[in-house]
Amino acid sequence: MSDSSASWSSMGGDDGLAFDAIILAGGRSSRLGGSPKAELVIGSRRLVDIAVDAASAVGAHRTVVVGPDGLVTAPVITAREQPPFGGPVAGLAAGLAALDRLDADAAASARSEAEPEPETATATATDPDADATAGRTEPADHWVLALTCDLPLAAAAAAELVAAARTTTGATQGICLDDGRPQWLPTVYRRDVLARALAELGDPHGASMRALADHLALTTIPDPGGLTIDVDTWQDVERARTPAEPTDEASPSPRAEGAGMPNTSQSPESLDRWLAALATELGIEPADVPIGEILDLARDVAHGVARPAAPLSAFVVGLAVGAGNGSLAELSARATALAEGWSSDEPA
Repeated sequence: MSDSSASWSSMGGDDGLAFDAIILAGGRSSRLGGSPKAELVIGSRRLVDIAVDAASAVGAHRTVVVGPDGLVTAPVITAREQPPFGGPVAGLAAGLAALDRLDADAAASARSEAEPEPETATATATDPDADATAGRTEPADHWVLALTCDLPLAAAAAAELVAAARTTTGATQGICLDDGRPQWLPTVYRRDVLARALAELGDPHGASMRALADHLALTTIPDPGGLTIDVDTWQDVERARTPAEPTDEASPSPRAEGAGMPNTSQSPESLDRWLAALATELGIEPADVPIGEILDLARDVAHGVARPAAPLSAFVVGLAVGAGNGSLAELSARATALAEGWSSDEPA
């Protein structure tokens, strides 16, 4: 990885794109009993090192790890949202602010180096080469790769996202993976668009990624094979540490108690067919089922509490809607807020 003070002119690829990376590593890891996810070892590397190496492999110019001091060493930069444990959106804002400070320092240093000595002022001012390069300090297309420190397959996920960014059109604001529904992390964003979305959102502390996504037009690409599967529980850790074995379709191994849904991606058309069949079977109109809101709720609960809590929570919210306690949108938002702030140690 190049030094953080290097000029932008040295970092862009042949296609004019340049990438920085922000790695989110400041969560509470409550479902791991407080054991920091970033420090967990998968294979022979810590999860945070897997993320840092993934950023380096796709050509990130600078990498900022948002988390506690001491996780990484230079040239990787450490930042921290204030107050800590502000959630992923606050982490993105802190990482972007750290990049802004680096840019300001680099610009100030470049201006200082460009100031001519008094005796050479005239020659420098009339140098056509100096005029031609003046002000060319940033690449034409600047992106930010956002990763989390709980992705065992961060390298493959980063490669897919950056490859898509290199072939996208100028209208694309950001790109995320879709494993049957959009996954808002990991993601690549155009840096100026991300900064504008954060400004429109306001206070990022405690804000959800869904709230940030409301201010962005994200393009989705297929997740080719479980790249967004993260590590939230000790069961996830063991699964990530266990080498994949060939499956015997004739004799499938039993599913572990509490295991999540299959990791195979289902197309929207497949979900639509299932919904139509189920709704008809139960005597309701398929059009009356707000698929997007229900899937958003299930995803947020799965990430904030546990995978088995997702269908349970959807059912409870449905009961509450049926009881007239509020609209689906209102009750889903309340359930999501509860899930995002949930701690496994929270007293009943």
